[in-house]
Amino acid sequence: MNIWDELLTNRRDEFEEEPKDGHFDRFREKLSTRNSRKKRWHFSPFMKVAAVLLIILISADLLIRLTETKPHFNEMSTAKNDLNEASYYYTTKINRGIQDLEKMAGEGIGSKKEIVQIKRELSEMDSLFVNLKQEYKANPNDERIINAMIEYYQTKLDIVNTIKTDLENVKQLKSKNHESPKI
Repeated sequence: MNIWDELLTNRRDEFEEEPKDGHFDRFREKLSTRNSRKKRWHFSPFMKVAAVLLIILISADLLIRLTETKPHFNEMSTAKNDLNEASYYYTTKINRGIQDLEKMAGEGIGSKKEIVQIKRELSEMDSLFVNLKQEYKANPNDERIINAMIEYYQTKLDIVNTIKTDLENVKQLKSKNHESPKI
């Protein structure tokens, strides 16, 4: 005998209780409300065919619209994606360079005032870049504007890298001057 059979055999008196008055009526009522809900969503065969045809027509229209080639749109989106990638690349490099400069200032190479001044001058460059962005919005296909934007990023990165290199050279000079001679 398994556990369930034992349980039922040992506690048979507890299971022989009759349901309360009106139990079967309540049960029938619940069943009838459930059955009435199912009947509400009955579709005729005509409606089913019409729904299938509608889905097929919408799918065909969508497929036709997606397969149409619009070279002008594709070229614009490609140029915009390329510019976004370049912008992300240069912005990331510039921010890392600025973080390195701040770290160097924390190590005593260069002063924090100099770093603040550098940041201020770089933000002035950013104000000029706002004009380029506005021109780009007006003429997104103008390669001169795109090239100018990329050139801006390159220049800003070059400035940060040059300052970083100069500070590293200063660090090396300081370390050479403070070395103790070997005996």
